[in-house]
Amino acid sequence: MNILQCAVGCRSLVLLVHENSDPEYPQYTSFLSRLKTFDSHPARSCQDKYSLAASGFTYTGTEDLVQCHYCGLLLGQWEENDKVWQQHALHNPKCVFVLLYKGMEFIENVKNEFNLKRSDNRGIRDCCRCKSEPYDVGNNRDNGNSQARICKSESYDVVG
Repeated sequence: MNILQCAVGCRSLVLLVHENSDPEYPQYTSFLSRLKTFDSHPARSCQDKYSLAASGFTYTGTEDLVQCHYCGLLLGQWEENDKVWQQHALHNPKCVFVLLYKGMEFIENVKNEFNLKRSDNRGIRDCCRCKSEPYDVGNNRDNGNSQARICKSESYDVVG
């Protein structure tokens, strides 16, 4: 990376953080506060609660549905091979939590890996169809905001 790329990248990073500086659910900014939401998380889940909490997620109380405390992203229907940080970065590459913990290079690598899988015509899990709609995210939310970003992923084979 040259100096110019770094300067432009740093400026856009600062702007992104400045515009999104407040987490959706500030009561879950600590790892332990997020981890406590997983007390009723299904034991049969593909993902362990420690990885989910470390990646910014809290448990919603519904099946395997989790929500990012920072950006509000909802993810569910986890598969055994899913990597939590990668799924978070893939479905919301502008999440400041992911950006601060993993960095822009990680996010770009995830996006590039996803695009490579698409061009290889392998069966992939498509990126989400996201929309904001009312959704009851469980009893562990106390700010009264029931608007959530809902992402649903479907498995399909890409036909070349």
